[in-house]
Parts: sequence; structure tokens; C-alpha cells
Amino acid sequence: MNNASFHLNLLKQTEKLSSSPVRLRVILPLLAILACLGMAVWWGLIFTQSLVVRADISSTEEDVRAKSKEHAEIIGLMNDARELELQVEQLEYYRNGVRRSAEPLAQLAEVMPVRVQLTKLSMVAPVRQNLQPPGAKVPLFGPTENVETQKLVIAGKTTKETPVMAMMESLGMPEFEDLVTKEKNINSFKQDNAQERGGQRLLSFELEYTMPGRTFAK
Repeated sequence: MNNASFHLNLLKQTEKLSSSPVRLRVILPLLAILACLGMAVWWGLIFTQSLVVRADISSTEEDVRAKSKEHAEIIGLMNDARELELQVEQLEYYRNGVRRSAEPLAQLAEVMPVRVQLTKLSMVAPVRQNLQPPGAKVPLFGPTENVETQKLVIAGKTTKETPVMAMMESLGMPEFEDLVTKEKNINSFKQDNAQERGGQRLLSFELEYTMPGRTFAK
């Protein structure tokens, strides 16, 4: 006799239970809730970071506006300082252009021969420069040349030529290089019949010296 055993499965499909200690219908809602919480925390972090970034941007913009105002003030002060420097530089040009003739003229009085009587000692003004450029109506701002020369005229009377020659030789010394140059002209040297001294007729003379160039550069 065959002793085969029979196993009957009387459970319905819906009555079958999973071998896992946690059921899937429980874990899925928990995972969904955890995912939602994670998303909420993530969005919260992003929102907080955006607030911090916006606060930093606002603070930076305030700093930029403040710095821009200070920068504009600094630029204005730098422009003012540059303008003053240019004015000082221009005044230096004028100061360099000042002709200092007092000391050499005082020395000329010391070496002037006794027999020479001066009747004229003058500095001829330089020729007025034409500041109107050719074919233009807009005048120039200043001289086109950096050096300006003048003439020194010495006229007088003497009993003979020797004292005048001695005076001319004295004017050639280094002490007078700020007053006259080597360039000179004898405009006149003649006997003055209308003048006499001790029964001797006087000689009239006029000398013209070119003065050193008056420079306006440093």
C-alpha cells in the first residue's frame, strides 16, 4: 500500500503574509513621509541660503554705493590737487622768466668810468608776439617760442673813446652775463658840437646789447 502524503494549501492569495518583519504597505508610506520631510528640509536650507545671499548682496550694494561716493570725492580731490600742481608749475615758469638785473646794474655802477656820463639806460621791450595763427580766428594761448630776448641800450657822453671802451670791456666780464650777452651794436659814436667840458668837445655814444634769453621753462 502506497503511503504518499498530500499537502493542501487552503490559504487564499490575499491571506498570504510576507516573511519580512516589516510589511511593504507600512514601509512605503514611511518612506514617502521621510522623502517629503527631506524635501522640506532641503527647500528650507535653500530658502535660508537665499536669504543669506540676498542679505550679503544688499550689504555689498550698500558698501559699493558708499565706496562709489568716496571714490568720486577722492577723484575730485585728485583733480583739484592736479590743478593746483599745474598752477604751481605755471608760476614756476613765470618765476624762471623773471629777469634779475638789479645786482648786475649795481655792479655796473661800480665799474662805470669816471669820464662817462650816462644819459640813457633802458631795456627795450621785446617785440610783441602775434598770437593769432595764420588763417585761423582762434588765438593761441601763449607764445610759441620758449625764450624771449630784450635789448639793453646804454647812451651817454664822454671826453674820448677810451672810457667807453673800458666800460664795454667790463661788460664782457662774467659778472654781467645775466645782464648782457656778447652780441652788441654801436649805434652811434660821434662828436657832440653843442657840448663842451673844460674846453674839450664831448663825444656822444649809444650802445645796444642783446640781453640773455628769458626762458619760461624749468
